[in-house]
Order: sequence, then structure tokens, then C-alpha cells
Amino acid sequence: MHDKICIEICIDDPSHATTVANAGADRVEMCSALDLGGLTPTSSSLRKSIEGGIPVAAMIRLRPGDFILDDEDIALMRDEIASHIDFGADGIVLGALTANGEVDGESLRSLVDACSGIPVTFHRAFDHCTDRIQGLERIIDAGCQRLLSSGGAKTAIEGVEELARIVEAAEGRIEVLAGGGVLPSHALELVRRSGVSWIHLSARQESPSPDGAESSDGIRQEARIGRKDLDDSGQRTAPDPDVIRQLRVQLGREEG
Repeated sequence: MHDKICIEICIDDPSHATTVANAGADRVEMCSALDLGGLTPTSSSLRKSIEGGIPVAAMIRLRPGDFILDDEDIALMRDEIASHIDFGADGIVLGALTANGEVDGESLRSLVDACSGIPVTFHRAFDHCTDRIQGLERIIDAGCQRLLSSGGAKTAIEGVEELARIVEAAEGRIEVLAGGGVLPSHALELVRRSGVSWIHLSARQESPSPDGAESSDGIRQEARIGRKDLDDSGQRTAPDPDVIRQLRVQLGREEG
């Protein structure tokens, strides 16, 4: 096992960056719309999150759904990358697949080139690859420094054997992050069995809406916004600093 296992927390509210930094996270992944899998944040959100004092990687993802990109998508993503780097992003998070489930090496190289040497994470689009070892090689060849994966499973602990296979095949050429349902209770087992040096999670808990909004079953149901299958109960989610502290204890980063 690595001497130090690092923790990356994904957030979609820049005010949470300070919370996770103070709890002991090592890096933030700044997104918007985590409930949609994470989309590109605004530049102002990114700038605010940097005030947390730890490195911030910016998600560059235009929309929910698949990860297939056309020329217009790539041009827009390159513009977004340049803007987010200008606003202080320490890393960029992105992904690109072909219609048949392979890593789109050509598109990926164009996007990595736009990052101008800033570290690039290929996100969990990787878990949709039909051949993850082939995908790994394309990701490395394109110049990515990091790869986030659950091993193709619903959670990283369920995909731990595949994660171990990916780490072994990577041979130290890329940093593999384990993400997907990570909990303090199994974090040490996940790290030991997979060989990863980073774990990635949102560590979220529900918190009441500050405006006291009623649930979707209450009087304000007619004011529903967006898709009906998304939660509109007046609850917000926020990272729980206790989860991060528990992770640090489990991973030997501090005394319990």
C-alpha cells in the first residue's frame, strides 16, 4: 500500500471547498449538477472554490448523458478548458468515447492539448468502455495523468478486482483514482486490494434548504422545476466533514 492515500472530494457548491479542505481533503473536483453526474461549473464558481486553499480540478462536461463528442462539442470544450485554466484550475476532468464504447483517442488528444500541461483526469466515462485495458492505453497515449474509475461496477468496492487489474496494467504510467460509493467502512480494504493511491467521493449528506421550502408533496408542488424524477423536496446535499475525517483515520492519516 502507498505511504499516503489521498482524498479528492467532488462538490457542486463552491462554498463547500473550505469545508472539505478544513476536514482534510487533498483536492477538490469542482462541478455543477452532481445529481446529473457532474457538469462544467461556472468560472465564478471555480474561482470561489479555489479560496478553499487546496488544489481544484474543474469538470469539463457539456451535458448529461453519453460521452460522444462532435467537432462543435470539442471546440466548445477547448474554450471552456482555456477559460477554467485562466481562472486558476489546477487540473481538468473530462472524457470522450466513441459510439461503440471505445475511448475516442483523437478527440481526447485535442482536449488534452488544450490543457497546456495542466494535469488531466479521464473521468468515469472510462467505466463504460467495452475494453478497459485498451481504453487505458489510449488514455495514457493521449497524455492524461489521472484516471477515475469504479472498475466498471456500481461502486468501487464492488469493482475492486477490476480496479486492481487496471492499476497493474497501468504500471505507474498514470495515477488511478477509485471512485463510486466510497465509504470509510471499506476504504482501507479498497485501497489494499486495488493498489490505488487516491480515493474520490462526494461524502454528501442532506441538509435543509435555507428558505424552508416544503417537500414536493406539499403546497409548493406546483412550482416544480426541471425533471419530475429529480428530487425537489427542499433538501440540499453538502459534504459531511465527519466522513472525510473518518476516512483519514481509516487510512492512517491521523489518530482516531
